[in-house]
Amino acid sequence: MWVLVGSLYRYRGMLSLGLNGAINRQIPVCLAKGDEQGVAKVISTSLFFYTALGLVLAALSVLLYAKIGDWFAIEPDQIAVAGKLVLIVGLTFAVSSPLQPTTAVLSGLQRYDVINVATLAVLVVRTVLLIVLLLRGYGLLTMGLVFGTSEIVTRLIQQLFIRRLLPTVVLSRGNIDPALLKEMLFYGTNTFLYAMGGLIVCKAGDLVAGIFLDTSAVSRFSVASAGVLLLSQLLQAFTAAIKPAVSDLDTRAEHATVKEIAFLTQKYSLLVLVPAGAFLIVMGREFLRIWVGEKFSDPSVIDSLATVLALLTVGHCLMLAQHSNFLVLIGRGEHGVFGVLAAITAILCVGGSIVAVRSLGWGLEGIAWSNLVPMAVVSGLIVPIYFHRRMKISTRESFACVWWPALRGSLPAVAMMVGWKILSPPASWLGLLGVILASGTLTCLCGWFFSVQPAERRRLLAVLQRGPTEPLPGNDV
Repeated sequence: MWVLVGSLYRYRGMLSLGLNGAINRQIPVCLAKGDEQGVAKVISTSLFFYTALGLVLAALSVLLYAKIGDWFAIEPDQIAVAGKLVLIVGLTFAVSSPLQPTTAVLSGLQRYDVINVATLAVLVVRTVLLIVLLLRGYGLLTMGLVFGTSEIVTRLIQQLFIRRLLPTVVLSRGNIDPALLKEMLFYGTNTFLYAMGGLIVCKAGDLVAGIFLDTSAVSRFSVASAGVLLLSQLLQAFTAAIKPAVSDLDTRAEHATVKEIAFLTQKYSLLVLVPAGAFLIVMGREFLRIWVGEKFSDPSVIDSLATVLALLTVGHCLMLAQHSNFLVLIGRGEHGVFGVLAAITAILCVGGSIVAVRSLGWGLEGIAWSNLVPMAVVSGLIVPIYFHRRMKISTRESFACVWWPALRGSLPAVAMMVGWKILSPPASWLGLLGVILASGTLTCLCGWFFSVQPAERRRLLAVLQRGPTEPLPGNDV
């Protein structure tokens, strides 16, 4: 039930129509031009929009509370709890909605350190609090209240930092600009399509299982996809700084630097994706057996979940391999086709999943196959061709500058994992940790010597040795 309700509210971002993407592009553009009034208009306008959005979210939560038992395959004795959980989670998210732009503003200011500090601090407190409360017998409703409250607290902390970083920026009703809102929504539409396409691909499996199977199938699919979702979040966090940096450079017409950023970011992304994805595929069965094996008396369940995990990993890694390219184009305002292709991918994944489960009876493996095929075609073939044409990059240049160096740095670790599985498959968390540490160390060493150029090594060493970045002259940012 918790997974189902959580999956439903992951879709609340659809209501924003991609406005956050427009905010964290407009902020660096205004700063590059020295337009402080422009920054005030962006923040004030977005605050107005998200306040209205909170009211819509509250109304939808009340509707979902009334209809959740009719729309989803929930056991009759759990419908009342599910409805209350929807109200708690939905209304707390509605209260936090006016503060939603804080992360986008900080991203536009390229203050990811602030975002991370606020997020991690609240995460640690929330985790400890949940453990204590659950051990004392509290249940799902308490979890919903804690999660919703932590969202509000995180946003308030970020807002306090924004006030310190932009002390002269005045938020007022007079700075609400309908023309600017229209412009940002137009820009954000394609960002919205891409983000929602990715979200639907990630979470639609839970909803399809909840509608056409049962809540236990939702839990099993959530277990199988957990590693993939964690990898997705890791890579998105790793590449988050690209978009505002590209927006700033593109405003200054530094196109050669933008191209270099595109090459380096995709190469470093692949150095993370290839070994991490290989671990989930090669060691997926061992990972699932150690994690949840005791919960299933039938060994075939773990084998089936391992297959689902492998299929999801291949598809999502193909999509994530193009994520940095999307950020480069969105930073330049040339990301239109990416949004359309992401929406098409999501429609094909959802439609295929429904057919696979309802008509063919393929279960969770059918959902996984229905995700893999569209992602392989779109992200493995169509998206790279489009990106190369927009950036005037040849396939040969991309292979030489990105793929070949990344493969040289990561394939030795993949080979080591395959050998490890054959000779001594891990049977404990300590064994899995050994595989992770060994493969990570080998990837770092091979990547340093075979993937990174001497100029990049000097740059990376300089970054590691450098202290905190000095503020720009005349501006706290």
